[in-house]
Amino acid sequence: MRLRTRLADWTNTSLRNRLTIGVLVLSAIGFIGAGVGSQALLRNYLIHQVDDQLLSVVGGTAERLDRAGIERNNDEDADHPARAATPLNRVPTSISVTVLDPFGNLIGGIGGDLNSNKITDYVKGLLPGQVAAYGNKPFTIEAPGPDFRVATTVLPSSLGSVIVAQSLADFDRTTRQIGTVFLIIGSLVLLFIAFASRQVIKVGMRPLERIEETAEKIAAGDLSARLDNFEPDTEVGRLSTSLNTMLSRIEEAFDARMQSEDKLRRFVADASHELRTPLTAIRGFAELHRQGAVPEGEKTNELIVRIEKESMRMGYLVEDLLMLARMDQSRELVISDVNLSELVQEAVTSAQAAGPNHTITTNISAGVATKGDADKIYQVVTNLLANARAHTPAGTTITVSTFTDGKDSCVTVADNGPGLSAEDQARIFERFYRVDASRQRNSKDGSGLGLSIVDAVMHAHGGEVSVESELGKGAAFTLRFKN
Repeated sequence: MRLRTRLADWTNTSLRNRLTIGVLVLSAIGFIGAGVGSQALLRNYLIHQVDDQLLSVVGGTAERLDRAGIERNNDEDADHPARAATPLNRVPTSISVTVLDPFGNLIGGIGGDLNSNKITDYVKGLLPGQVAAYGNKPFTIEAPGPDFRVATTVLPSSLGSVIVAQSLADFDRTTRQIGTVFLIIGSLVLLFIAFASRQVIKVGMRPLERIEETAEKIAAGDLSARLDNFEPDTEVGRLSTSLNTMLSRIEEAFDARMQSEDKLRRFVADASHELRTPLTAIRGFAELHRQGAVPEGEKTNELIVRIEKESMRMGYLVEDLLMLARMDQSRELVISDVNLSELVQEAVTSAQAAGPNHTITTNISAGVATKGDADKIYQVVTNLLANARAHTPAGTTITVSTFTDGKDSCVTVADNGPGLSAEDQARIFERFYRVDASRQRNSKDGSGLGLSIVDAVMHAHGGEVSVESELGKGAAFTLRFKN
């Protein structure tokens, strides 16, 4: 639990503090490792020096003792221990030389006057066999105070053993002082690193602070705010470039969403208006019939016919709305091979029967085909023909053509009616859009969604619909199917 609390506290601290602490921790680990390693190397070096000194002393002492010999008087008892010769009388250092007889008894020793404890207390009783087991390798004898570094050898005359010892008091004092020096220097350097890293991190965090300021502006609603252009080869530069690209796309998405919401609001308002008109008429006619304001007979039949027409108009509108909703949901089309020439001819025949007041001519090339949903394409052509009849006066000529433009299959419905303005051409495919008065409407049965359905179906087929028009010179709508 405590560990989780500490981790939570750590993650809640600022990035600047965490980076500073991280630099200090890594630096401290580096200094500790360097100090420990340096001390270890120094200890090995000093121990090696002591060992060389001990081996030099023990070798020279053994040679002198062997040359001088241990004086034996023929008349003395051979069991009396021998006495060391005069060369061992003066060794005024912390190095001590001890001579043991073959039985481990102390014969004599000199030196070691500077030591707080005596080596003789730890080496008495060593037999020549035990001494020989150490060979020529120095070893350490642990003591309550400073330890001893010891080198031993057996006298060539086999009269005993020589033990040369060096107290490690000075060695321990030197290593402690070195450790203290490292500690003081490391602490001062860590303080300097803390200050320097704080300043460096502060400078390095400035781009992030600018990013934070920009993010606050965006959060406040300013979607046009952008990050500064930093060096593109740096991490912050690449981050700012990516964020600016992302912000541009977010702004475009918000704009598209706002436009979509505006279109939806207009669509709902227009649909409500279109539905309200027939519903109001139906309600009014029904109210007249209920109140008995219309006498039985021909007047009643006329009233019923009006109610039927308004109901049909409302039904057409609902069907068109459902069609657009399905297209918006990207419903799958029934794709098959479609002979556009035959399909367009069928649509023209139906339009001639439905609108005898308009002259419809054809210029249909044989063999024009595409892949698509035949029912939807038929509805598209029918809508264009209905739109031409609805927005042109009686007697207007409508020309329908099919042809192949390179790889694309095309259908054109043209008229010589009043034409469209540039503003109308830009918005003609919007839902419920109404053109200006020059494009008079002759039909009351339309839903106002015909061209919107044409545009939606063509996009679903991967094609497009376009319009070319001039005021007073008619309009031409072209369907282009990508093959």
